[in-house]
Formats: sequence, C-alpha cells, structure tokens
Amino acid sequence: MRPTAPRVRRAFLLALALCVPALPGCRVDCGFEPHCEGNTVWECEIGIDQLVGSGSPQVYPCLEPAPVCVERREGLPVSSDDHFFCAREPLTECDPSLAPSCEGTLLVSCRGGYVTAYDCTNVSGTGRCGRRTPDGFVQCL
Repeated sequence: MRPTAPRVRRAFLLALALCVPALPGCRVDCGFEPHCEGNTVWECEIGIDQLVGSGSPQVYPCLEPAPVCVERREGLPVSSDDHFFCAREPLTECDPSLAPSCEGTLLVSCRGGYVTAYDCTNVSGTGRCGRRTPDGFVQCL
C-alpha cells in the first residue's frame, strides 16, 4: 500500500496546481441583470462555468407559440427558471397549479403566473404532445 500513497499525493498536487490559476476567473462575466428587451430574454447562465471560468450571457428571442417576453408575476413562489421567460399571446394570467395540457402538438402550461406553450415538434422523438401512460403526466413524446 505504501507505493500508492506517493502517486495519490502527486495526483493531488497536480490537480491543485492546475486549479489554482483558474481561481481568479471564478466569476460570472455578465454585465447585466436578467431582463426582457422587447421580446428577447437576456439572462446569464450560471453553473459549472463559475467553478472553472466565467459564465456567459444567454440571449434568446421569444418566438411562436410563445412570442412575448415576460417577468414572473409578483407574489408567486420563485422557482429557479421562471424569472424571465416566453409566454403566449395574448398574455393571459394563470394559476401555477394549472395542469399542463396538449393543444395539438403544443404543450401548454402555466409558468411564472402566465400561460406559455412549447411546440413538441421541436423535440426529437415523435414530436407529439401526450401521456406515456394513461395516468402519466402530459409531456412532449
């Protein structure tokens, strides 16, 4: 067992030597707060990038079937992904407990207090909206 201890120590020191130079870069490199600009969502991807470098801005347009950029309604519980998002037009408020449903190939749900939709034909697979089992939840199949 003694011969493996020097190898483990060397591997640890090598990993430490490679990681220490990256520490000054541990920040998110987004010079803005998440927001809507017209019908475009601007946010900053936060994740593993923070550990090894800087995050990157994520900018995406709101297109049909959800072409309106909105901010989560006041007073609703906050989840990690519903601060700014794309909603259906006309902008319609909904109760967050509203169960998702299908309208043809569209998966319709309530997000951040507004009705939103996702076109299942954009997903690999069958491109259909439905349930895998009779008791299952509605999803893109």
